[in-house]
Formats: sequence, C-alpha cells, structure tokens
Amino acid sequence: MSNKELDKIIDNIETVFRGDAWHGPSVMEFLNSMPLDIVDVQKNFSKHTICQIVFHLAAWRKFVYEKLNDNIRYDLVEEQDNYGTEEEITKANWHNLVNNLKIAQENLISKLAEFDDSLLSRLVPGQDYDYYKLLTGLIQHDTYHLGMIWVLWE
Repeated sequence: MSNKELDKIIDNIETVFRGDAWHGPSVMEFLNSMPLDIVDVQKNFSKHTICQIVFHLAAWRKFVYEKLNDNIRYDLVEEQDNYGTEEEITKANWHNLVNNLKIAQENLISKLAEFDDSLLSRLVPGQDYDYYKLLTGLIQHDTYHLGMIWVLWE
C-alpha cells in the first residue's frame, strides 16, 4: 500500500513542529527562544498562558497517539486534560513541559510510521471523523497556537 499522502502529512506535522515552515518560526523555534519570565504570565486578553498552550499541544499529540492505538475511550474532556493542572503549568515546570511535548511528538511520528495511506480514510475510534481530518487538523491546530504563543510573547 502507498504512503504518499500520509508521508506528506507527517512531513507537514514535522515542519510545523521543528522548522522550515512557510509561515515563520516553528513550535520548537519559538519554544527554544522563549524568555522564561513570560511563560506562565496570564494576559488579560487570553484565557491561557504559554505554559498551558505547550501542555495543550502535547495533550493533542497524546490524543492522536491513543487513537492510533485504537483506544476508543481516550478523550480530552476536562480542562486539566487539555491545559494542565496548576502544578504542571508553572515556570518552574517549563523544561518538563517542553520535554513532554518533544516526547509526545516523537511518539506520534514513530507511531504514524507504522501505517500507510489506508489509515487516512479510517474513522478515528470513538469519533465521527477520519484520520485525515484529525491529522490535518493537528497541523492547523499547531499553526493556530503558534499565533497565540506569538501574541502572548509580545
């Protein structure tokens, strides 16, 4: 079976995450240059901090990973599932947040390498959409949150 389309999607997920994206800095380019003093600052125009967004990016990678493992019951229901607990989203925990995001990315990319293009038309367990929508949505999701990180940095 072909991997042509899935390989393009994986490449896009990696590009937005690691670099060489057409829109500017990638997730890791931003996070690697992020001043520590702003990562847990709550701005009055945003519901979330940069720490929370980093947690959220990792949470959605874990969601995709769990669904690829056919975990029908896995979901991100509670606010803390999506954005972390007070203890997890602190400046003191910044390096762990970034490291957890990197690990979640590596796990996701390794898991995706086990599949071919037929994955893309399969329904996501417990959901009413397919993997094509989920994976391309992850790319859009990352791009959106890059914009949020940029605004919070300013």
